[in-house]
Amino acid sequence: MKGRSFFYSFKTKVTLVLILAMVFVVGLNNFLVLRYNLNSHFEQLRNSLKMIARTAALAVDADTLQKIPLTREGVYSSAYRDVSERLRKARDLNAPVQYIYILAQTKSRGILQFIVDTDPMGVETPKLSTARPGDLYDARRFPEMLAGFKAPSADHKLQMDPWGVTLSGYAPIVDVDGKTVAILGVDILADDIAKMQQEIKTRMVVSLLLGVLVCCVLGILISGSVSDPIRKLAEGTRQLAGDNFDYRVKVRSRDEIGELADSFNKMAESLSESRKRLENYFFKVTQSLVRALEAKDPYTQGHSERVANLARKLALEMNMSPEKAELIGCVAELHDIGKLVIREDILNKKEKLAPAEWDILKDHPVTGEKILEPVLDGELLRVIRSHHERVDGKGYPDGLTGDAIDLPAQIVSISDAYDAMTSDRPYRKSLTLEAAVSEIKRATGTQFRPDVVSAFLKVIGRGA
Repeated sequence: MKGRSFFYSFKTKVTLVLILAMVFVVGLNNFLVLRYNLNSHFEQLRNSLKMIARTAALAVDADTLQKIPLTREGVYSSAYRDVSERLRKARDLNAPVQYIYILAQTKSRGILQFIVDTDPMGVETPKLSTARPGDLYDARRFPEMLAGFKAPSADHKLQMDPWGVTLSGYAPIVDVDGKTVAILGVDILADDIAKMQQEIKTRMVVSLLLGVLVCCVLGILISGSVSDPIRKLAEGTRQLAGDNFDYRVKVRSRDEIGELADSFNKMAESLSESRKRLENYFFKVTQSLVRALEAKDPYTQGHSERVANLARKLALEMNMSPEKAELIGCVAELHDIGKLVIREDILNKKEKLAPAEWDILKDHPVTGEKILEPVLDGELLRVIRSHHERVDGKGYPDGLTGDAIDLPAQIVSISDAYDAMTSDRPYRKSLTLEAAVSEIKRATGTQFRPDVVSAFLKVIGRGA
């Protein structure tokens, strides 16, 4: 009878319910967080590949591409060498990329043919031979590759082909009439990614089993004192699932529940660090593109880096956190990425731009926003789009006024203007520091916000 009463007692029921609840919560926590981490890593990598492919495709001239003979001797044509050299430069600027190539459609559905294929690491081997112009490739089992003729795309899963386990991104190459003539593909070897995915899945299973064991022990020993820690852990799960990787669970305990909370916080910290590393990787990739743009013009070399450094100091002067200031500096270094698609004869023109040319130049903030849209959030995209807006509404592209212009965009705007004035340009000599500061003061309330100008003067006064 005593044994029967034990199993029917309230304490036993609470303990059993608590065990089941904790098993569910901890299991869900491990699954959601680790699964989200895996998907987030993979999606960010896919977006980076699409961006790299799209940017590289913009560097390929469709007319030159169509001049390449689709025969094995086509590799000796000047058009092939020109396009191949551009692809090698694009590959070298993006270290993770192993292979970069261009394919065109044939009359057979799903069968493509190579136009250009750069050899891996500049070396052709018998095992991984470089394809020649006209060589056929069966793409029927790669729907994302075929979708690349319409818009930038990337593989949704790792692919196995004769070159190994790869993850690829694709982008269309269009002629002056907007017609797609070919696709450009970029591959990264994904053996490490495959291992990472398997390791994360194994950790998910191990973590779940360990969580079940811990929950059983805790539920039996301290069934009356776990509701609050469980509530906090559940809130932590919701915060992480909601993309808040800075959230930490506060549980004051030296028992297993406290250890679980500590493990949760370490996991959250690890996820936060992983996210920062991915962001840093993205910024390094895009910064390399900006440096490639500036390398074409000796007058603008180092411009973006100087603007970024001044923007960081201004953000700190305006009481922004070091983390926010660093983020503003990083996006400031990308503010002119939209100029990648503008012809060099417009960018480097010494004479006054014609109205049509000026309209093309003024469109670079919108182009930059479109390039970075797959990987940046709305606040950072607004910096790219609005760094030429003026508080009097005479800026571009949207003619925003006053407080409608985000503060980070104004910080980048004044930094950009100051560096442009104090640097030599094809159409004029640089201003002195005093003359540039005078121009900034004169533009207070028309081009720049007074509080931003005040912070700028303090930074410049300290010799920034």
